[in-house]
Amino acid sequence: MTSLASRPAIAERPTGRDHGSAGLVATALEAALKARAPGVQASTELVVKLAFRLGRELGLDPQTQRLLEIAARVRDVGMLALPDSVVLATSRLSPEDWALINRHPVLGEQLLEGLDVVAAAATIVRGHHERWDGGGYPDGLSGDAIPLLSRVIATCDAFVAVASDRPYRRGMGAAAALDLVCQERGSQFDPVMVDALVAALARSAGPRPAGADVPGPFDAEPETVRDENGKADLKSTILEFDVVPVLAPAYERLLAALGSDHTTGGELVVEIESDVGLTVAVLRAGQALVGRSPVTNVPDAVAALGPVRIREAVLSLPRSEFPWRTSPLEVLMHGFLVHAQAVGRAADRLARELDLAVRDDVLVAALLHDIGKLVLARTYAEYSSGGDPTATPEERIRREQQAWGGVDHASLGALLLRRWGLSEQLADNVARHHSAEADHDIATYVRLADMLAHHAQGHAVDRNRLLALAHVCDLSTDSLREILFDLPHSGASDRRRAEQSPLSARQTDVLSLLGKGKRYKEIALELGLTVSTVRSHLHAVYLALGVDDRAQAVLRATEMGWI
Repeated sequence: MTSLASRPAIAERPTGRDHGSAGLVATALEAALKARAPGVQASTELVVKLAFRLGRELGLDPQTQRLLEIAARVRDVGMLALPDSVVLATSRLSPEDWALINRHPVLGEQLLEGLDVVAAAATIVRGHHERWDGGGYPDGLSGDAIPLLSRVIATCDAFVAVASDRPYRRGMGAAAALDLVCQERGSQFDPVMVDALVAALARSAGPRPAGADVPGPFDAEPETVRDENGKADLKSTILEFDVVPVLAPAYERLLAALGSDHTTGGELVVEIESDVGLTVAVLRAGQALVGRSPVTNVPDAVAALGPVRIREAVLSLPRSEFPWRTSPLEVLMHGFLVHAQAVGRAADRLARELDLAVRDDVLVAALLHDIGKLVLARTYAEYSSGGDPTATPEERIRREQQAWGGVDHASLGALLLRRWGLSEQLADNVARHHSAEADHDIATYVRLADMLAHHAQGHAVDRNRLLALAHVCDLSTDSLREILFDLPHSGASDRRRAEQSPLSARQTDVLSLLGKGKRYKEIALELGLTVSTVRSHLHAVYLALGVDDRAQAVLRATEMGWI
């Protein structure tokens, strides 16, 4: 392997693509890779721009900067030598396929060594997948043994890969990508390169100097506007926030359920509702499919989409592989997800206790009630979604409004849901879940569920308010006590419905009582009907459910979550 010092220098050129023979060769190789594998080459322009910025932060001379750009452009050119079955694969790669993929730096070096005008980039390309701690490939180099420019490209490549959309997943955005790169400072990445990346992005976030000739790495996307105190513009943050990452275990369980021939629609609903990212993605896909008809809950979305469209809706979601909570972003996301599930369980328990017909709508509003906290956290670095556990929810939202100019997470959450095209009913319930007004509506049930979850998690709540809300919701003191006792021990919700029930409200009441072991006379007495009317309702139930007897009817309705 020829040393970098012995390689011919790349010709002088201005910023841009008309930069002499070296640039022309690099551009031609880039075009060939784009024609062969567009997905591989798609992020190159962003990597080149960001590498240029890091080079300036590092104080590289113009000749080295030009070499860095050439190497960044052709870093993956070795992919041209790989078979189509690997480069164009759309399914999971085998270990043998990955072994071929991992050879592309060596193949790229060999190709470039045969082209004198760009041969100086060969060693850099070979080293752009090495790790600072020695765990990379192909040579297992570590520390300063890795070429300097390879370390620049490795850092920029990883950042852009995480931040940007790919055909098989949604990008996590610049903030999350930077957070992940910083976690690997001193392990995967050279600490000096990470610090340079942080500095370069900090400069690009502020006002650009007049005559700046190099665009930011994500100019095609809305740029977060920050004031002199580092606070971002809320409108920009909402525009940037387009996807909620999903926890990997929830994603894997859902895909496994989708791949089984024996999975019921209700089981799909349970898996989707186990994660906020999945819930949002499926709701958005369902709403987009049906158009103006509001999709207000997950069961309706599942019924509208079906397994194939559900898979399409979630395949591209960014995933959090393991909730270590080793960074502020992970702490924020994990706390948000834990509390969302706790409030979801409380809301579902409350809905079953009160026998609410809008149980599904209450549950989804509970899962998404605090999503506005993610907007605040992205806008204000000092914002903590967890808040002070000694303060009640009412005290915390007042503090938000005082600190952020009248803005609170409930109103921001509603704005976000409307931007995503979700139902106005859902957005309104999220906006009002801390409202002082209380009535027999979904927002009030969510507010009560939120207080119950806070109490179960050991946080402070206003007891008088909690009791008053329970009274408004027609929840007896004994029932409230039972729920407060049950919540710390509760797990997932009961079997969930997957489609609209074909039964009328009266038919549902009759079948529900039958499922509880009531006889015809007892059902008639409880509902104020005659026995013959009860029998007529049950006959209609059998026809609607396509069953022959009482046992099958109860089993079918229970499986679907209708009773």
